Amino acid sequence: MFSRIKTVSLKLTPVVLGMFLVACSGGGGGSSSGNPSQGTGKKLSPGGYLTTITSEDGSIEEAVSLLSPTGKFVTYYFFDDISIGTLEFGASGSISGSGQDIYFDGTSWQSVPGSLSGQVETPGKATLSPDIPGVETSAVFERENQFSDSGITMMELSGTYSMSGSIVHTTAVTIAEDGTLTGSDETGCVFNGSTTIPETQYNVFELIFEASNCSDALRNGRFAGLGAYDSELGELSFAGTDNEVTAVFIGTK
Repeated sequence: MFSRIKTVSLKLTPVVLGMFLVACSGGGGGSSSGNPSQGTGKKLSPGGYLTTITSEDGSIEEAVSLLSPTGKFVTYYFFDDISIGTLEFGASGSISGSGQDIYFDGTSWQSVPGSLSGQVETPGKATLSPDIPGVETSAVFERENQFSDSGITMMELSGTYSMSGSIVHTTAVTIAEDGTLTGSDETGCVFNGSTTIPETQYNVFELIFEASNCSDALRNGRFAGLGAYDSELGELSFAGTDNEVTAVFIGTK
């Protein structure tokens, strides 16, 4: 998003979108009213959003976004390609946001700061655009209600999850009932951190962890991000960054 939204040079992973839509199947997603505690359309309700990005030439790309009750959001397109930041909501339903794109351009990692503005249509739908003069590209956020309102507790979240595949490092992550996060991957990276659930009625959690001992020094650092949990699939997913590289995890118990 931000600067990259204007070129729509995005690449949505079928894994990420597929997992998200499986979690929401039968859920009647989209732009319905969401949780009434969010008022009458002045704010977006926390949860998971299908994000549709339309460019000036009419081409369309899709991504998945998570929005925390604290206003933090993350949009992820691929394992090495996310946008992360914070949204603020005005009294009239206006939206302002700031953050950064973190992505690998095929040669090196890029970190591009930027800002967004837009308008809430309902607590489950909003349109945002990059604050770049002359750029007409926009992003529509549409909430998946069943997924978002399934709620989550630390007891449900606790467990050990594993991820493997041809385009990711085999990784194991354990979350304890007190929120402690530990883990490692096949390259030698060790992860230590914590998870918090801002409001248990929404299926969004926040996490911070330190990655150390990685064979690739760029992957060592302090990461922050957002995640969600699918109790039916026993699947944990999160996306975050240390402001230099991405950390995206999709694993099952």
